[in-house]
Amino acid sequence: MEIREAAELIEAIAKSLAENPSQFNFEIHVIGTQAIARGGGTGLSVTAVGGGPGSITTGFVSSLSGANIEIAQKAANAAIQQDMSALVKALDNLAAELRSTTPDKKRISAVLDSLKQSWIPNVITSVIANIITKTLG
Repeated sequence: MEIREAAELIEAIAKSLAENPSQFNFEIHVIGTQAIARGGGTGLSVTAVGGGPGSITTGFVSSLSGANIEIAQKAANAAIQQDMSALVKALDNLAAELRSTTPDKKRISAVLDSLKQSWIPNVITSVIANIITKTLG
């Protein structure tokens, strides 16, 4: 693989991430109350006693508000956007280094190692590592 081709591939990955950062999907599941019994027995037992006809007796109430999740989601979205921007910048730096007249293998290796030790999905780091290996050896 030619160095120019490697730089173009890495730039294409960076462009895809910059233009569509939501291509990675994070799911959050929230459970209001959950009772689990291990080794036999009862996980949760509620008995309501009292009240006659027309009275309101509640044995157990559990509620969950979506507002707490939205606050956390907004903070997470900001952090994810910041991480995606850092990833795009790292990929652009790799491509620029490959396009230089004498690519610095130590610098490229350091950027690649930082990508491998981050949150970035293995598919991205393995493709980039393969591109670098095929290009620079």
